Amino acid sequence: SYLDRICHLPTQDPNHVGKFTYEASLAEELPVDFVNEDQEDYNLLRHNGAIYSMGLSYQRSPNNQVLQAMQRAVDFLKKEAIAPVPEPSAQMTDDDNVYEKRPHIPNLLAAWETNGITGGNTGKPTAKLGGAGLALIALVSLEQTLPGSTEIEYMRQLGDFIRFLQQVDGSFYCRYLPHKGGKDDTWVSLYYPGEAALGLLYLASIDDNLETRNNWIESAKKTLLYLENLRRTQELEDVEPDHWALLATAKLLPLLDERSSDYWLVYQHGVKVVQSMLSVQTREELEENDGCHTSDGRTCPTATRLEGLLAAMTFVRDDELFVVDWLPKVERLRDRMLFFIQLGINFLLDAQETDTTYKMHGGVPARFPPESEDDKDVRVDYVQHSMSAMIAYESYLQSGGEKKTRASSKIRQMIANNKHLRIDSAEGDSTLLTIGFLLVIVLVGIAAFSMVRKPKKTRVL
Repeated sequence: SYLDRICHLPTQDPNHVGKFTYEASLAEELPVDFVNEDQEDYNLLRHNGAIYSMGLSYQRSPNNQVLQAMQRAVDFLKKEAIAPVPEPSAQMTDDDNVYEKRPHIPNLLAAWETNGITGGNTGKPTAKLGGAGLALIALVSLEQTLPGSTEIEYMRQLGDFIRFLQQVDGSFYCRYLPHKGGKDDTWVSLYYPGEAALGLLYLASIDDNLETRNNWIESAKKTLLYLENLRRTQELEDVEPDHWALLATAKLLPLLDERSSDYWLVYQHGVKVVQSMLSVQTREELEENDGCHTSDGRTCPTATRLEGLLAAMTFVRDDELFVVDWLPKVERLRDRMLFFIQLGINFLLDAQETDTTYKMHGGVPARFPPESEDDKDVRVDYVQHSMSAMIAYESYLQSGGEKKTRASSKIRQMIANNKHLRIDSAEGDSTLLTIGFLLVIVLVGIAAFSMVRKPKKTRVL
């Protein structure tokens, strides 16, 4: 896959083994030697997200190349980013190593963005809430694939750092800056809480200690209840398309008592985020925009929304309705979700590079179709989110979609014959939208992270 090809080997980059080529271009050849590669603005959160998607890939189709790339990337994360949490001090310098010389808070670990990781653009080391959440997701992803790769206590200390940043009402300090007094509330990201909640739920899934496991679940629940309270009275257009919160909701709800108010508050928050994602365009506008969820050709926002919508398909109930004052008819929410998912998947398939000339096959550009050189940029998260969305779509279809299908034998036959079909949209009852054909598309393509729109044209993620 593209991601394991851009995860640096010792022979390619002996100083940064396991780092990803953060950004490339469809207009240029993917370099083989990364020693002198410009890696300014490297983003640790996106590094961790790439590990997460490779974990999803390996779980559905074990592959040694993917596993080895995950190991390299996790080793880089542990060696270069995860470190103890120093006591606050105004005397900090920009020296990355100074943190190792400071007294630190016992039993806490954080994922630090430093000049050594970001290419010199960080200044003083910074520990972000989202960085800790995604670091946990990355570590657990490898642990689920390769048990024993990371000590549970090591991951618990990351979990405790997240809880250390959480406030009584479930909100968070989004950064820890030792040189500014520690917990920092001067900057807020409303996506970090969802990342943190998902990281804690990943940790809970492998923690055999009942007390600590319950701690992770309780903190994740507090987080989503905080987000529910924050967004309860917001208009749909003001609600962030928080796919991380939807992924966390899908993991949390099965752990809660359905008779409790907490369950329904978390559920209703998830439904509201979904409705917000689906209220930006009409069906006709989405078709006019070729399935791009943001109408401007950007691929990554479409992919993240697909991840969230597909997570929500696991919990949104059949009787939920989509009701807005600018549509004349009430619509079943799951029908609208599936329509947006199908067209969004087609958009990503069209955007994915298939030409192997520059070794960029599997790359996903910033915008599609590209209208400038900048639009041809391929960043690691564009690919990561697209791959995660495709795998989630396959999982949804394999689960039977809107209704159990008898297509499994046909799928195996079509895969064996290497047939390629395209997803078709249709008006009316989307529960009957050629589910057998959709299964064939995804299973044929994702087997090599490749999906196609036209015969004999392979798409590889």
